[in-house]
Amino acid sequence: MATTLRWRAATDLPVDGSSLRPETFRGLASPDAARLPLRVGSTCVELGELFEVEIEGDGSDDRLVLEGDLANVSRIGLGMASGTLEVRGDAGYRFAAEMAGGLADLHGSCLDWAGAEMSGGLLRIRGDAGGGLGAAYPGSRRGMREGVIVVHGDAGDDVGMLLRRGLIAVRGAVGAGLGRGIIAGTIFACGAVAGPAGVGMKRGTLVLLGLDEPEPAVPATFAAAGGFAFPYLTLYERHLAGCGFELPTSVSAARLDRYNGDLAGGGQGEILASPPRPVLKVVSPI
Repeated sequence: MATTLRWRAATDLPVDGSSLRPETFRGLASPDAARLPLRVGSTCVELGELFEVEIEGDGSDDRLVLEGDLANVSRIGLGMASGTLEVRGDAGYRFAAEMAGGLADLHGSCLDWAGAEMSGGLLRIRGDAGGGLGAAYPGSRRGMREGVIVVHGDAGDDVGMLLRRGLIAVRGAVGAGLGRGIIAGTIFACGAVAGPAGVGMKRGTLVLLGLDEPEPAVPATFAAAGGFAFPYLTLYERHLAGCGFELPTSVSAARLDRYNGDLAGGGQGEILASPPRPVLKVVSPI
């Protein structure tokens, strides 16, 4: 039983979807839901003009399903605190940003600031994410505070910037600025990393599993501390598996190189990176 909204593709103007979260539709019948206002460009229209509305049951199960290409609909799930939000298609900016609880499940890709400054819940993105994933907004001092974000595709720049607490895992490549200035929390990056990671980090852990070489992903302000196995990572491995995200390797048994830093800011954070892959060199006989 769920509330289902099917996109009519009736406009190309930007749509403010901040009211499209499970709590909004709790206890509403279809006619009442269709009359809810949505901001489109500089005006307001009724939700029924943009979506076909179908509510099964009494709408009390807090499950909202959106269907269609919603790339020009931003702030879907903004601040949601409970229930399940499922989007079957792409979404715009700030998807599930500031969420405090529940499950936001995107079967597609989204633009920048998904999960920005979230304080709880599970955000699962099955496609790609833009920049600012789980990050702080410009001018803000704290990014994601609690919760879990998993991305099955790639992510853009500044993933987890100023992360305060929480867990982020990205299967594909990530852009520049990964973990910039994080205060605490854990980020797993399973693919390529563009540019130095963890610049200015105070505490926390970055686990980089897709590197061929630690440089240039590890900044010069981090100090190598040796290679070790980290059995405690099995807790993260199991937790992520429960969130539908399988790490590409058994990190609890793998040997990872540890780097402490950022030494420019106290050096209490750490980067755990796959050791360099051996290179076969052919030596010409003399």
